[in-house]
Amino acid sequence: MPAFYPRLVDTVGHNRYAMILTVTLNPSVDETLFVGSLQIGDTNRVTRVELDAGGKGVNVARVFVALGGQAVATGFLGGRHGRFVQMALNEEGVETDFEIIAGRTRRNICIEEAEDRPPTTLNEAGPTITEENWNALLERVKKHLPRVKWMATGGSLPPGAPRDAYKTLLELAREHGVSTVLDAEGPAMMQGLHGKPTMIKPNELEAERLVGMNLHSDNDFLGAASALSKKHGIPFVIISRGARGAVAITQHGAFKARPPLIQARSTVGSGDSLVGGALFIAAEGGTFEEALKWGVAAGTATAMTSGSEICTRQDTEKMLPEIVVQKIA
Repeated sequence: MPAFYPRLVDTVGHNRYAMILTVTLNPSVDETLFVGSLQIGDTNRVTRVELDAGGKGVNVARVFVALGGQAVATGFLGGRHGRFVQMALNEEGVETDFEIIAGRTRRNICIEEAEDRPPTTLNEAGPTITEENWNALLERVKKHLPRVKWMATGGSLPPGAPRDAYKTLLELAREHGVSTVLDAEGPAMMQGLHGKPTMIKPNELEAERLVGMNLHSDNDFLGAASALSKKHGIPFVIISRGARGAVAITQHGAFKARPPLIQARSTVGSGDSLVGGALFIAAEGGTFEEALKWGVAAGTATAMTSGSEICTRQDTEKMLPEIVVQKIA
């Protein structure tokens, strides 16, 4: 199967696919609180706390670097929470170039119970973005686009951000010949689709909302992916299905990817890890089948970590032989 794109070498001999750009408009400090059993309206004893830098683009950059690539992360940061995000990314080897704003970067709280229950999450809206902030960020993005061949963006929009923010970013990337991934939901996603991303990665619920119907089987989701691809001119559509893996529609066919049965500890960041793993292969000119396999392996490895931790290269490689990718059309 052909590669995503032929490899390109820039004028000084460096592989331009070695680095990606991620844009996170509403990053966060992800704080995971571990409790025995959450008692509403009562005192709860926290047994452990984990702090991580969060947000879809932030997580994609973290995973991409953890697997061995290079990433530069941009977006909006502010206050002490913003300083924590920047410090955490730098410690993990992610290059950062954020627009610093007057507001405070949001905090997302996830409460994990020892019992087998879904986590309880409390997500802040985020700081207000001014028109000056937005225009300054666009200039930062323009500065980095000549360095990369892929840009990943997504997540919620902070207050004050333009409704068509993702459309604008995607069009800007396309003007520079940069391929793009969009992973968002709701109106932000619908507006972003007009920017013609190269790839989108909705989860099951997001896919149902995008096509306006309930979906159940792999064939249902493949049909939804095909409809989205045709309607919006998107070359690659991946729908993540949690423990059921992922389905995908491309210009070269339809695929199913199945992970092994695992004991998931936390699914936080698994979808972002799928994107990061897939981009790690795409950025090196690999095939879509290889990219999907690495993506599902990275997502599965992240699901086996606690809280908002992400996969490691070692755990992702261990998972690879267990991922079954099937071309079905």
